[in-house]
Amino acid sequence: MRLLCLRCREIVDQEGLTACPTCGSTKPPADADDTVTATLTRHELRILTFWASNYAASIKDHPDGGDAPLVITGILDHLAHFTDTALSLRQEIADVRSAFPTSNVTVHRNGKETDL
Repeated sequence: MRLLCLRCREIVDQEGLTACPTCGSTKPPADADDTVTATLTRHELRILTFWASNYAASIKDHPDGGDAPLVITGILDHLAHFTDTALSLRQEIADVRSAFPTSNVTVHRNGKETDL
Protein backbone atom coordinates (compact mmCIF):
# COMPACT_ATOMS: atom_id res chain seq x y z
CA MET A 1 0.00 0.00 0.00
CA ARG A 2 1.22 3.49 -0.86
CA LEU A 3 0.74 5.89 2.05
CA LEU A 4 0.17 9.64 1.66
CA CYS A 5 1.25 11.92 4.49
CA LEU A 6 -1.49 14.51 4.77
CA ARG A 7 0.88 17.05 6.29
CA CYS A 8 3.65 17.18 3.65
CA ARG A 9 1.95 15.24 0.79
CA GLU A 10 4.86 12.73 0.62
CA ILE A 11 3.98 9.29 -0.74
CA VAL A 12 5.76 6.41 0.98
CA ASP A 13 5.72 2.76 -0.11
CA GLN A 14 6.40 1.41 3.37
CA GLU A 15 3.84 0.03 5.77
CA GLY A 16 4.42 -0.09 9.50
CA LEU A 17 5.99 3.36 9.79
CA THR A 18 5.28 5.20 13.01
CA ALA A 19 6.06 8.63 11.51
CA CYS A 20 6.47 10.24 8.09
CA PRO A 21 10.14 9.97 7.05
CA THR A 22 9.99 13.45 5.47
CA CYS A 23 8.22 15.69 8.00
CA GLY A 24 7.96 13.45 11.08
CA SER A 25 4.16 13.66 11.32
CA THR A 26 2.66 10.88 13.42
CA LYS A 27 -0.90 11.52 12.21
CA PRO A 28 -2.51 8.59 10.35
CA PRO A 29 -1.70 8.71 6.63
CA ALA A 30 -4.15 8.22 3.76
CA ASP A 31 -4.11 5.38 1.25
CA ALA A 32 -2.62 7.12 -1.80
CA ASP A 33 -4.36 4.74 -4.17
CA ASP A 34 -7.85 5.13 -2.67
CA THR A 35 -9.00 8.03 -4.86
CA VAL A 36 -12.42 9.40 -5.76
CA THR A 37 -13.65 11.27 -8.80
CA ALA A 38 -16.37 13.86 -8.18
CA THR A 39 -18.00 16.44 -10.40
CA LEU A 40 -18.53 19.88 -8.87
CA THR A 41 -18.98 23.33 -10.29
CA ARG A 42 -16.05 25.67 -9.71
CA HIS A 43 -18.27 27.67 -7.38
CA GLU A 44 -19.11 24.58 -5.29
CA LEU A 45 -15.42 23.70 -5.08
CA ARG A 46 -14.57 27.24 -3.98
CA ILE A 47 -17.25 27.14 -1.27
CA LEU A 48 -15.91 23.85 0.10
CA THR A 49 -12.27 24.94 0.03
CA PHE A 50 -12.90 28.40 1.51
CA TRP A 51 -14.85 26.83 4.39
CA ALA A 52 -12.20 24.15 4.94
CA SER A 53 -9.44 26.75 4.91
CA ASN A 54 -11.25 28.99 7.39
CA TYR A 55 -12.11 26.07 9.67
CA ALA A 56 -8.52 24.78 9.64
CA ALA A 57 -7.27 28.24 10.58
CA SER A 58 -9.81 28.45 13.41
CA ILE A 59 -8.65 25.19 15.06
CA LYS A 60 -4.88 25.53 14.58
CA ASP A 61 -4.36 26.27 18.27
CA HIS A 62 -6.51 23.33 19.40
CA PRO A 63 -4.44 20.34 20.65
CA ASP A 64 -5.63 18.11 17.78
CA GLY A 65 -5.83 20.84 15.13
CA GLY A 66 -2.22 21.98 14.80
CA ASP A 67 -1.66 20.22 11.46
CA ALA A 68 -5.02 21.27 10.00
CA PRO A 69 -3.76 24.39 8.15
CA LEU A 70 -0.85 22.42 6.65
CA VAL A 71 -3.14 19.58 5.58
CA ILE A 72 -5.65 21.93 3.96
CA THR A 73 -2.91 23.97 2.27
CA GLY A 74 -1.42 20.76 0.85
CA ILE A 75 -4.79 19.66 -0.50
CA LEU A 76 -5.44 23.12 -1.98
CA ASP A 77 -2.02 23.14 -3.65
CA HIS A 78 -2.80 19.71 -5.12
CA LEU A 79 -6.22 20.86 -6.37
CA ALA A 80 -4.67 24.01 -7.87
CA HIS A 81 -3.07 21.80 -10.55
CA PHE A 82 -6.54 20.98 -11.87
CA THR A 83 -8.15 24.43 -11.94
CA ASP A 84 -7.22 28.02 -12.59
CA THR A 85 -9.70 29.18 -9.94
CA ALA A 86 -8.49 30.47 -6.57
CA LEU A 87 -9.53 27.95 -3.93
CA SER A 88 -8.75 29.98 -0.80
CA LEU A 89 -8.84 33.59 0.26
CA ARG A 90 -5.04 33.47 0.38
CA GLN A 91 -4.93 32.44 -3.31
CA GLU A 92 -7.56 35.04 -4.19
CA ILE A 93 -5.47 37.83 -2.60
CA ALA A 94 -2.34 36.51 -4.32
CA ASP A 95 -4.18 36.63 -7.67
CA VAL A 96 -5.24 40.23 -7.03
CA ARG A 97 -1.66 41.17 -6.11
CA SER A 98 -0.39 39.45 -9.25
CA ALA A 99 -2.95 41.17 -11.49
CA PHE A 100 -2.24 44.58 -9.96
CA PRO A 101 1.44 44.50 -8.93
CA THR A 102 1.71 48.26 -8.29
CA SER A 103 -1.34 48.41 -6.03
CA ASN A 104 -1.29 48.05 -2.27
CA VAL A 105 -3.56 45.24 -1.06
CA THR A 106 -4.13 45.39 2.68
CA VAL A 107 -6.42 43.11 4.66
CA HIS A 108 -7.73 44.00 8.10
CA ARG A 109 -8.97 41.36 10.53
CA ASN A 110 -10.33 42.25 13.97
CA GLY A 111 -9.04 45.79 13.53
CA LYS A 112 -5.45 44.72 12.79
CA GLU A 113 -3.61 44.61 9.49
CA THR A 114 -3.10 41.01 8.37
CA ASP A 115 -0.83 39.74 5.62
CA LEU A 116 -2.36 36.92 3.65
